[in-house]
Amino acid sequence: MSDRPLGVLLTGGLGTRLQPLTPALSKAMVPLLNRPLVAYGLELLASMGIDELVVVTGGGDSRTGPVALAAAPPGTTVTLAEQPQPLGPGDALASVGTQLDGRTVVVLAVDTVLRGGDLASQLEAFMQSDAVAWLPLHTTDRPQQMGIALLDGDRITALEEKPQQPRSNLACVGLWLLAPEAVERVRTNPVITPKGEHDLTGTIAALLNEGLPVGGRVFEGAWMDGGALGGLLAAQLELLTDLVAVPFESTDSTIDGVAAAGSGTQVLRSQLRGPVLLGSGVRIENCVLGPGVVIADDADLRDVHLERALVAPGATLRGIEQHDVVITTTGEIVSVA
Repeated sequence: MSDRPLGVLLTGGLGTRLQPLTPALSKAMVPLLNRPLVAYGLELLASMGIDELVVVTGGGDSRTGPVALAAAPPGTTVTLAEQPQPLGPGDALASVGTQLDGRTVVVLAVDTVLRGGDLASQLEAFMQSDAVAWLPLHTTDRPQQMGIALLDGDRITALEEKPQQPRSNLACVGLWLLAPEAVERVRTNPVITPKGEHDLTGTIAALLNEGLPVGGRVFEGAWMDGGALGGLLAAQLELLTDLVAVPFESTDSTIDGVAAAGSGTQVLRSQLRGPVLLGSGVRIENCVLGPGVVIADDADLRDVHLERALVAPGATLRGIEQHDVVITTTGEIVSVA
């Protein structure tokens, strides 16, 4: 038994809100600034001071595991577990097995992207408290679609999933801090939804309703939804504000603002209006790109004008003008305006 917290990153699920990027890409492999979502999740857990991490993949997903192992942050160890069926986050946590025994566990959904704020201090406050669970919270303008909490100091006094008449605008962000007692409840007696899913937030609500203490605190940083196309593009625009210019060769082209490109990328007779991020092996010819554009590896664009766009790996685009779009590997264009 260890007194150090265990970090668990949940990457399963069908990723229906990310279609048509999925299922060609697993949810955890969906790119954000040309890095997979799983890398951001591992870094977030590591930033909280957690050095032992488990990545839970969906049944039959052979792609996420190797990428997760390669993305292990310095000073951490990453192991893998598998959730055979998509039965919700509680079941995904339980699939970790004996590594959970007697542990304080920090559980993160891979499509939760958090920037700034101080989550390490929330974990420290939780571990020094008597709470069986702790929920970082953030304001939302869609409380009917979220798990909503009432907060009194560092105590959550009520917790309700998707309330018809919300009493608060403080939402659960997809990050759960669980004491051993709560972990065992999730493993042995979880709340089951009508869809048959093991409800992690619902199980915490049940513990709260039974009189057990649940803590929480407002997260002051940015909360971004990487699990939907609109949220993914919004997260891209937020993170691009920190883009650092990386010099690259271009021919008969102009670059205004911050731009960066990977190895082997060619930019010919084009205009880049930063921030613009180009992956490796990209070819750009007679294009106007930006602001707010990210082109993934091995894409080939000619006579294209894009603003606020994400282009998936390997896409081939010719003669289009679009804004506020996500474009798949096969060239399918989805507006998120």
